[in-house]
Amino acid sequence: MELLIQRREKRKRLAEAKINQAIVDRYYQMRSIRRIGEAFEIDRERKALVVMATGGGKTRMVIALSDLLMCCNWAKRVLFLADRVALVNQVVNAFKKHMPEASPVNLVTEKDTEGRVFVSTYPTMMGLIDETKDGQRRFGVGHFDLIIIDEAHRSVYQKYRAIFDYFDSLLVGLTATPRDEIDRDTCGLFDLEKGVPTDAYDLKDAVADKFLVPSKSVSVPLKFQREGIKYENLSEEEKEQWDAKEWSDDGSTPDFVEAEAVNKWLFNIDTVDKVLEHIMTRGQKGAGGDRLGKTIIFAKNQAHADFIQERFDINYPSLAGKFARTITFRTEYAQSLIDDFSQKNKAPHIAISVDMLDTGIDVPEVVNLVFFKLVRSKTKFWQMVGRGTRLCPDLFAPGKHKEFFYIFDYCQNLEFFSQNPKTTDGALGESLGKRLFKTRLELISELDRKLSGVVQEGPEREAELRRDVAAMLQGEVAAMNVENFVVRAKRPRRDAKLPARLCGRFADASRRAGR
Repeated sequence: MELLIQRREKRKRLAEAKINQAIVDRYYQMRSIRRIGEAFEIDRERKALVVMATGGGKTRMVIALSDLLMCCNWAKRVLFLADRVALVNQVVNAFKKHMPEASPVNLVTEKDTEGRVFVSTYPTMMGLIDETKDGQRRFGVGHFDLIIIDEAHRSVYQKYRAIFDYFDSLLVGLTATPRDEIDRDTCGLFDLEKGVPTDAYDLKDAVADKFLVPSKSVSVPLKFQREGIKYENLSEEEKEQWDAKEWSDDGSTPDFVEAEAVNKWLFNIDTVDKVLEHIMTRGQKGAGGDRLGKTIIFAKNQAHADFIQERFDINYPSLAGKFARTITFRTEYAQSLIDDFSQKNKAPHIAISVDMLDTGIDVPEVVNLVFFKLVRSKTKFWQMVGRGTRLCPDLFAPGKHKEFFYIFDYCQNLEFFSQNPKTTDGALGESLGKRLFKTRLELISELDRKLSGVVQEGPEREAELRRDVAAMLQGEVAAMNVENFVVRAKRPRRDAKLPARLCGRFADASRRAGR
């Protein structure tokens, strides 16, 4: 109480304080900070909710907000809560980069370290509240002056409300769910009117301002009938039971309860093979068009993710074990794989995710998102879409920036959420390797035409060039894996009718062999 009285007398006005533009410099980020300040200082509110499109810089915004509140003597300690360890690591690194003087602490790995900014998962903090040190609770009710909730929505509050009831602090919620999609309960948790957050900056605004890139929906050849329990058809009481249920050890909530028919479709060999072929041929490419760009496949569960990787490795044996990797909570050294995936020219180039890469992971190089599972949570859906929205300068070459990303939706999620964008056929341009092959083939044709005519000076050199180029192309064709399903489809059938000249040769060979 003495501290609160002292702080009330000595704290500075937030409206007059300068925001650190070394941390944030975009107009909407500074606007959000000012509106949160108004809510705390002028409206005497204790809670605020900010809607900001994924990739818009929510973390940078709250770092600058924390800096402002500390400089103005409104806050001494800050707690940032996230729903997964990978995001905790990312946030800690961001605080270390932009606000190192706050000595950020990762409570998942540094439980006894002191600092001014603490970052934790919800389950970790639930356990730490009960811990005591020298007979006293380590974290008293007034230990934190500001708590930041990442991806604030109904299920977070349902499961972990005890944290917010225990601590007496200012509360700031962050969400990427569009303002008109936020449910009544989420706004109610922050004492706000439905659809009227403290501040909002939607994806369409960010795309218009060129701070984020838009998506393009690729027309997909596979459809199936949706079946199962639809979340929106549940009663309010049933929704609360759904959100409060302990579905898994990592705290994630399933989006949908599927029928057996859907499970069979997702695990069908032919279905998975066709999906992989479609992605590999129509996805946005890098490396001069020769290699698929960074791609996230959202799988249904661990078994589904493993099945997808197994089929990929079978169909692309030359890329097996490195090009496409499953990254889930069960994956050993998952963070190391995420770090590798974040590097443009380093494998893996396809990350097969089950919840782990749905939110919070910042990989600007991602140019293809593959929805290979049903999603029935609006919050989750927009989080997943946000994995592709980030800018990435010089991604394809110097001066050739990322301008859009593809969404491959094999489970009609866009339709379910009334998002019906114009579709495209995907990347149909020829790769650099294919263009070179065709150009060399044309060179052989031109040399054949020239060498068949009147003998000119230096024919030996041209004949040698022709032999070298032909040998190179023959080597490329011979190196193809004939069992790869892309190549296999182009191989002639054994009973296919052969040209007459070849039939004669095979007949002669058969007679010589006595067959």
